[in-house]
Amino acid sequence: MASGGERAPDDAAIDRSAPAPASAHPDRSTPADRALALVAACARPLADPGRVAAITRAAASPLDADAVATLAHRHRVEGFVEQGLAAAGIVLAGAAAARLTAGAGAARLQALRNAGEELRVGRALAAAGIDTVFVKGATLGMRAHGMLTLKSSWDIDVLIARAHLDDAGLVLRDLGYRLSIFGGIDDPVQVRRFLAGNKETEWHHAGRGTTVELHTALTDNPVALPSVGLGSPRQTVALMPGQALSTLATVPLFAYLAYHGTAHLWSRLKWLADVAAVLRDEDVVALHAHAVALGAGRTPGVAIVLAHEILGLDVPPALLATIRADRVTQRLIAYSHAAIVAAQDAEGRLMRPFGEHLAYARAQGWLMPGAAHRWYAARRFVTRPYIAAHLRVPHWALPFAILGALPGRLLLRPIRLRQERRQAGGNTASRP
Repeated sequence: MASGGERAPDDAAIDRSAPAPASAHPDRSTPADRALALVAACARPLADPGRVAAITRAAASPLDADAVATLAHRHRVEGFVEQGLAAAGIVLAGAAAARLTAGAGAARLQALRNAGEELRVGRALAAAGIDTVFVKGATLGMRAHGMLTLKSSWDIDVLIARAHLDDAGLVLRDLGYRLSIFGGIDDPVQVRRFLAGNKETEWHHAGRGTTVELHTALTDNPVALPSVGLGSPRQTVALMPGQALSTLATVPLFAYLAYHGTAHLWSRLKWLADVAAVLRDEDVVALHAHAVALGAGRTPGVAIVLAHEILGLDVPPALLATIRADRVTQRLIAYSHAAIVAAQDAEGRLMRPFGEHLAYARAQGWLMPGAAHRWYAARRFVTRPYIAAHLRVPHWALPFAILGALPGRLLLRPIRLRQERRQAGGNTASRP
């Protein structure tokens, strides 16, 4: 991890442009804050001996039951909240209880469906001689929480070598999956352009209601986690008797989860719940040091501090002080608090005000210290196709197309944000 004295030349620019961050210790006097406190208490690890007491304390003040159900869905932790409230003997009032039960039931059904499909896909890829590592999803649910039905997951993430991408695609097609690029791009040239510039592709099975993401790398930035991948130490996780899959061993797994969560500013508590559960029985100090050594940069520190502040993870004070001594890490933690409380639209997109949106974009360059990571983050911003039309633009012109459209997108954002806020009531998003 960068030392407390490490300060990039333009750190100050981040501070000046950043929105007022959400407090690390928010006032729980408003209904929304009380609801979030209860949801966070339920998202603590099941093995945490103080979990039920934390849930009981959070539920002691008057609650907005609808807000609790909405936040449980917003953060994809319906299963945690349903189980936690039952363990504490708490029943939500009115229709909120039915909403929570329905959401948790749907998440359990999808988790079981995905687990069975992970095994089917894993067997098919192995039969084709393709080495795989499954990340997140069912393997993480069993590794972190000891069960398949607590963690919410909408897709199946599997890591393969880029050299096997075509062969893996043929396997998935034989299993009934179809490649999905911007809603259905099938032109061979445009497909090749997309595959060349992205680390993952989505494959959908309409009949089974499942989605597989084929990953050829675990991060978009080659500077991050350079040694975490197919060559990393692994562990085998049994999803059911006699049925197991390979995933990352604890150290590279934590490094990946920390980087992934911080890249998304921990906008879903389900990601933090996974990390807290993985960390609970580990030497947090040693695991932090190992993850940093693997190239996770500031992200393990951000994950540990947030798991401590929000989910009550026990962390040695000296480690907390060391992590918080880095000013950029402090800023990433503040950005994450803001993302955690952000509202979302009906499609699950966070409705960040412009300042927070800019902060999110800036944060992508600061997950690791050093200019190389920032350079690749900036380069990806102007060379990654964002819409189908970008696949028809010549390579050399793509940065100009992206940057040329940016002023209009920024000017229209406040109008779109107001429209989204008016439509945000009764959120029914199904994706993370």
